[in-house]
Amino acid sequence: MNTSCAILWDLDGVIVDSADLHYRSFKIVLANHGFDFTYETFLKSFGRNNDSVLEVSIGRKPEEKLRQDVNFEKEEWYCQNIPGNLKLFPAAEFWLQWFRNHQIPQAIASSAPMENITLSLNEFHLANFFDAVVSGNRIVGKPDPKVFLRAAAALETAPEKCIVFEDSMAGMQGALAAGMSCITVATTHPIGEFENATIALQSLSDLKEEQVLSLIDR
Repeated sequence: MNTSCAILWDLDGVIVDSADLHYRSFKIVLANHGFDFTYETFLKSFGRNNDSVLEVSIGRKPEEKLRQDVNFEKEEWYCQNIPGNLKLFPAAEFWLQWFRNHQIPQAIASSAPMENITLSLNEFHLANFFDAVVSGNRIVGKPDPKVFLRAAAALETAPEKCIVFEDSMAGMQGALAAGMSCITVATTHPIGEFENATIALQSLSDLKEEQVLSLIDR
């Protein structure tokens, strides 16, 4: 397939089912610092980078030491517990292989730290599917479009030629703000919240080849 388009994947909540592990890591670490972290707060902040999650959870901008400590402790706990505690979402590997078979470049555009991304991809031997991996952990987080624009630049593809797969409101908003098409999956948010998405799905298993081809042909 001769095409100038590219696929940008969020990782957590789209390819990898990691919600429970992320929730437990934040809850344990924040409790050690004297803060409660409810599942409702977790869902509201899912898809954002660690700094944004911390700010949402404590209701203010954190002091620098607290920010650094929570970031380090959360990622240390999370990465140590990745083996055996993640699952692939149904049809995720099918679509990764489909795009590879059609010679369409793919990138990760995730809010997670790079070590987190690398360990998650290695857990399922997925790294070879991607031509670029971009972490938004050290830049302005979603819904800012920067992580998507960096991924598009890494693939040398115009933003309007990119198709983003997302599961969060912040991610969808960032993708659309970047001028990209956005396919959402309702793994962490109700599908009704994605009315502005280019295509809104309950899961990747519901995606049809004709839908993908129609976006590629745009």
